[in-house]
Amino acid sequence: MRFAIVIAILLFLISSCDESVDYAFADDSAYYPLKTGMVWVDSMTQITIDDPSGVYDTVTWLEKTVVDSMQSINNLEKYFCTNYLYDKTLNRWELNYLFWYERSDQSLIKFTQNNIWLELVFPMSQGTSWNYYTYSILSDTSIRSTVHEIDQMNNIQGNVYDSTLIVHHNMDSTLIYKYTDESFYARNVGLLYREKVSIISDDPDYDYTLPIEERIKTATIFKQKRYYGDIY
Repeated sequence: MRFAIVIAILLFLISSCDESVDYAFADDSAYYPLKTGMVWVDSMTQITIDDPSGVYDTVTWLEKTVVDSMQSINNLEKYFCTNYLYDKTLNRWELNYLFWYERSDQSLIKFTQNNIWLELVFPMSQGTSWNYYTYSILSDTSIRSTVHEIDQMNNIQGNVYDSTLIVHHNMDSTLIYKYTDESFYARNVGLLYREKVSIISDDPDYDYTLPIEERIKTATIFKQKRYYGDIY
């Protein structure tokens, strides 16, 4: 009887250790899953404000991405993709450009035309930081992407996800300007939403007790919401 109890305890400890190891070494690339045949549509909105000139402009457009094929070379996976732009006049998708991702056990890199973007690095934890423009000739090394939060439950765009990733790309604010750039991901889903805000409010006649959003001089606000599947 005593022997059976000891065995049971040992089995429990072993299974507990296995669970801890699986969690600790979880594949963070699951925050940006890729596979052949995958399709997503990005709904884009850009708002431009120039108060002195009386400009208040909103532009919206749709882009669709299709993962056409995958090539595996040693420990590197290449995903070749096609991006389409929706033509509202012709009511159809038009070829926009070709690009690809390269995913390794250390990073996810996106190659688009003449640009290279370091999307994510692996593994990730709170505070993990990298230069999004690492491979760009015109890189701004002072702007870094940083993991603000990971593996936490969050409500993103009205939907609750049990394991999410929030990345801050550029967060800098004073009384006269505000720069924010955030991306939101869900594990086993991918990118859900990105919002980039740039506000200038340097008129001496403004009431600086008001939030900067209520005393905008010039601003650019970009919003990207992603839907998975060929919804259009």
